[in-house]
Amino acid sequence: MEGPDQERGKCLTGVVAGQRGLVVFPPLRISAQIDRWRRIYDPLFELVPPHITVAYPPFVPEEDWPAVQPALARCLSSFSPFRIRLQGLGVFSGDTFVLWLRPEDGGTLARLRARVAEEFPQYVPALPFDYVPHLTIGCFETEDELRRAQQAIEAGMVPCHFLVKELVYTSPDHGGDWGVYQRLALGPPRARLKRQGVRQA
Repeated sequence: MEGPDQERGKCLTGVVAGQRGLVVFPPLRISAQIDRWRRIYDPLFELVPPHITVAYPPFVPEEDWPAVQPALARCLSSFSPFRIRLQGLGVFSGDTFVLWLRPEDGGTLARLRARVAEEFPQYVPALPFDYVPHLTIGCFETEDELRRAQQAIEAGMVPCHFLVKELVYTSPDHGGDWGVYQRLALGPPRARLKRQGVRQA
């Protein structure tokens, strides 16, 4: 198992529920596939969509966002869009067990987090464990429950991949559900316009 630190045994999806963060959302077609499992195994399924967290809460409070957003957008513009392949499962163990999908991305997510932490240290709290990109599928009280879920998911798992063109600053609504507060594109503006088919004068 990975993640022997006891803090990792807490359901990491729960850590970010109802708070602000910087995340990657998979496309809806992939999220729908993942939600077949999360509906069964993730107690926060109805509040939190499938995601990969880059910067954990508390991150940037909404009152600071207008001042921080331009600098963060410039920071992210230095990263080109990149591909993620979701293949294989990982486990965090401790007080509880967390089962997650492993994103293969050549290390880009870790580099993104490191850059954001370097540029905005006041908004990126130090973690009590190494940053491990992951997409949470469920939380379990016992290892037997975990293993049964793991076997069921592996039996029907089909690797999927997608292009990450943006990061999303999330903020909860009044009911605690996650919402998309703002999308932050990767890549310089000229490249983004070209990808969108916009001609420049």
